[in-house]
Amino acid sequence: MKSTVTIAIVALATITSPLSFSSAFSPISLTTKSKLPQTPPNELYQFLASPANWPKIVASSFSVESPSNNNKNEVDLTHPLPQGQSVNEIFGLPPLFPLSVTWTCVKSIPPTTTRRGRLEFYSVDGVPGIATRCKMNFDIDAAAAASAATTKNSNNEGGSTLSLEMEYEPQSPLAVLATPILTVDNALALKVFLPSVLLESSTSTTTTTNAPLDKFRRLMGTLYGIAGLAHAYDLIFGGSQLLVAAGAPPFEALPLQGQALAVLWCLVGPLSFIKSRIGGNIADLGLIIYGLVEVAGAGALRLGYGAGDLDPLVNAIAVQGIVGLSWFYSSSKKEE
Repeated sequence: MKSTVTIAIVALATITSPLSFSSAFSPISLTTKSKLPQTPPNELYQFLASPANWPKIVASSFSVESPSNNNKNEVDLTHPLPQGQSVNEIFGLPPLFPLSVTWTCVKSIPPTTTRRGRLEFYSVDGVPGIATRCKMNFDIDAAAAASAATTKNSNNEGGSTLSLEMEYEPQSPLAVLATPILTVDNALALKVFLPSVLLESSTSTTTTTNAPLDKFRRLMGTLYGIAGLAHAYDLIFGGSQLLVAAGAPPFEALPLQGQALAVLWCLVGPLSFIKSRIGGNIADLGLIIYGLVEVAGAGALRLGYGAGDLDPLVNAIAVQGIVGLSWFYSSSKKEE
């Protein structure tokens, strides 16, 4: 669940000597807390201890896999990671920015009626050149036990409290500058995405049959995320080649409303990527929002500047039509 807040500046990190900064910064520790009133402690423990669930709640996490050099039996990522076992978490925006961190489970204590649960994951190497000695610790307790003033319903089926502590040693100033964004990333994971995913999983009875569709959602979310970044680069540094090819002037020459729409077009790409990490209807919403903004923007270009060398509206409708057909095809497939 390592956040990828430093992705946008990773290229700069490669030219910064980590030895120059490794002793200049103290370890950074971040704490995030959340309450999940509808999730019992043991269910929450089972979810967080299973690495396959991490990309579902962390926007920047792409996938989790068994280490390629693991001499032991391959790890079952859908079950709690045994103590002493390791997994590789792929994060960023593969294939453009494929970064990874190897997490080892050093403590795994399930919660009971008399004991809080504890999960500890550790990465010695962390993200080379950025941060090392990364820690990710979860404390899981019954909501009733965590509150001094309990309600009439004193059974602990009412929910859980969760505390996440992340710690790392910066090897670059970039790791320090990224701290506020990492704080937001953790808060979104625990306070927004985690409750949403748990609620959806508790009401869904077709988790296996939806696997092909989920893969499609994640693929399109990744492609839209990359597209959003590429569009932003083109608008700022590339001379607005896409706009010019569509018959519009460069970004800086657009009216204020046009610039706002172009910025929105760039932002909905990463938004779609974030929603695709959650899955389900939320992922579909991200794809729909991107499609609507793209078609609306193309329509505005066509209305204001004509078709240009390529008709933006026809192309946008054609692309979204293909995406829609692919969605229906994926939804009809079963997991093999």
